Amino acid sequence: MRAIEITGYWSPREGSRLSKDEQAGHWARNAADAWRNPRWAVVDRPAPDLVRPDDVLIRSRAVGICGSDVHLYETDASGYVLLPYRVRLPLVPGHEIAGEVVEVGPAVHSVRPGDPVAVQTLQYCGRCDACRAGFAGHCGEAEDRGFNLDGGMAELMISRESNVRSLAAVRERHSERDTFEIGALCEPASVAYVGMFLRAGGILPGAAVAVHGCGPIGLAAVALARAAGAATVLAFDTSSGRCKLAEELGADAAYDVVALRAQGVQAAEVILEHTHGEGADMSVEAAGAAGAILPQIEGSLAVGGKVVLLGSEAGAVPMQTMAYMLRGATVHGSIGNIGGLDPVIALQASGRIDLRPMVTARYDLEHAVEAVERASQRQDAKILILPNG
Repeated sequence: MRAIEITGYWSPREGSRLSKDEQAGHWARNAADAWRNPRWAVVDRPAPDLVRPDDVLIRSRAVGICGSDVHLYETDASGYVLLPYRVRLPLVPGHEIAGEVVEVGPAVHSVRPGDPVAVQTLQYCGRCDACRAGFAGHCGEAEDRGFNLDGGMAELMISRESNVRSLAAVRERHSERDTFEIGALCEPASVAYVGMFLRAGGILPGAAVAVHGCGPIGLAAVALARAAGAATVLAFDTSSGRCKLAEELGADAAYDVVALRAQGVQAAEVILEHTHGEGADMSVEAAGAAGAILPQIEGSLAVGGKVVLLGSEAGAVPMQTMAYMLRGATVHGSIGNIGGLDPVIALQASGRIDLRPMVTARYDLEHAVEAVERASQRQDAKILILPNG
């Protein structure tokens, strides 16, 4: 089968603290500590086989390119990848996956060949303290397709049944092509859902929500805030095109922060003006640029405001703790989509949200490396790979 494969040079940084298991297995909990000079290529690989009785063989139909994929493509000045997450190479990337069931193991009962499905790629252990406490997305022993297990940027892939979600209800409302594209979009949307509603506890109808960063997760946050009854939804990004998409997906207003700065205006001022000085009840950092965005959030917090951190940024950033203390605000870190996929699929199937406008480009598998290069330019919202056309 044809697939995208990432290879790289294993070279732990001086001073990195890799465990014996990481050293022996050539994998790293923080890929930026160990993997250099990544190479992406379209290759021929053996097709995967069913091994476990609960395995599901899936023909990939739509796979999103995520910012984390781009961080496995880009490098720092020393050639190290930028992704601060668990990675084992060589690897088939892709964790925003929808496809068609081809074959199932003898213990599979919830799906059958021909069914459209989305794939929850994180395989948590269920045994560790994080899993037992209800934080399966933070499982320290997890394996993750597209990071340390082969993902969806291939003609075929394997998932266990517990990680497969039916898109049959979506197909009742949409065409086959749209069903698979919507399925791929459900992964970034569920990341936003988990952070906003499961970790931060959601919003009350009538709330004001400010979303900083209008990539796929930020755009999904806009749509979810509108669906949840927010009275005011404001969005901010460095791309005017993404700002237009934010308005299409439900923002009352979206602002190009580059244009604002040229006018001597800060995002915090805009938020306070829209909310008559009250501030945002929920602020979502979805840009992975907390160093630049936190001062704007801190200057526009409502009393009791919630801050949701969804963007990935390596390194420390300054935080003015008194701003949170004075406003009685709370900060919620979140990662992953465990618990978010089912409600997001239901919202798409019912028409409460429609994320299709965020797809700005589509590539076949043979041109997937070009697609990742384009994604690295950070002008698109969501680029999809269509491995089987």
